[in-house]
This record gives sequence, structure tokens and C-alpha cells, in this order.
Amino acid sequence: MSSLYDANFKLMVVNEAESSNNRKAAKKFGVTECNVRRWRAQKERLKNTNSQRKAFRGPQSGKFAELDDRIYEYVIEKRQDAMPITREIIRLRALELAKELNIPTNEFKASTGWCTRMMRRKGLTLRLHLLCTWILQAWDAISQESIIHGFKKCCISNALDGSEDDILWEVFVEHHDSDDSESELVT
Repeated sequence: MSSLYDANFKLMVVNEAESSNNRKAAKKFGVTECNVRRWRAQKERLKNTNSQRKAFRGPQSGKFAELDDRIYEYVIEKRQDAMPITREIIRLRALELAKELNIPTNEFKASTGWCTRMMRRKGLTLRLHLLCTWILQAWDAISQESIIHGFKKCCISNALDGSEDDILWEVFVEHHDSDDSESELVT
């Protein structure tokens, strides 16, 4: 089972290894010699970090910090307007902003991985319930008659007897009769 050691402990091991050797320091502190070698290579980083820090888990800010900040502001703004935000929307907006910020396309791709990491760095999560609410509100804003008419125009009906199968053609005939010029199918 692996153990996590804080920066203070690692520096004590490194100092011991420098005064004697890696093997003796590993034995004295009960760690592997491999860890001692790694910590010696990380000595400067260990000196400059929080003494309670136990691991280096990559950068805390992305390569393009200004882009991350502007995307964060964009997401917050859209959420205040009750607009749903998806990863795809974030990625598309990031590409637009990258262009504005003159970030070369060979350096920034707005990948799904970038989006996930940026969201983690900024403490953002997807709010599926907002998206579902927005979709429900959009459907509620459409009259029931419009929805029924739209389905029937596409020949989708609940009438099992075929009584509504000709609605598309009835509209075509009505249009044809009312227009003396060459008629087109009205959809």
C-alpha cells in the first residue's frame, strides 16, 4: 500500500541522503530508494512548495489562463440568464475566444479533455436539471395546436384508421388551387 508523505518529510529524507547516501536514507526513514531518488530530483520544487503538500498533481492553472477565465465568466453569465451550458457550447466558445486572443490553432484544440480539466480547475459542473428545465419551458411555449399540426404535416398521427394520412396532400392541393403559377409542395 502506498503512503503519502508531505514536503517536510521528503526534504528530511533528501537532506539525510545528501549527507550519507540514498540507500541509508531510505532504510532510516522506511521508504524505497526509488522515492529518495525522485525526491532528490524534486528538491527545488519541494523547497518552494507548501510544507504540508503531499503530492504534485499538475498545474493549478491551464496553459491559457486568460482563456480559462473568460470561459468561466461566459458560463457564469449564461447561467445567470438561465441558459443551459453543455461541454460542446463551452468548447465552441473557447475556440472563438482563442481566435480573439490570437492563440495558434496548433497550440489549442478545445478538446473534451481540456474542457473537463478547465471545468475542474474552475469548479464548474454541468447542470443537467437546468438543461431539462430549459427544454421543458421551450416545449411549453409552443401551442399544442402547432405541435399537432407539425406532426401531421410530417405524416405522424395517432389516427390508426388512416383518416389523417392525407393532410400533407390536402395542403398541397389547397395551395395548388389558390396559386395560378407553378405550385410547390408547402411544408
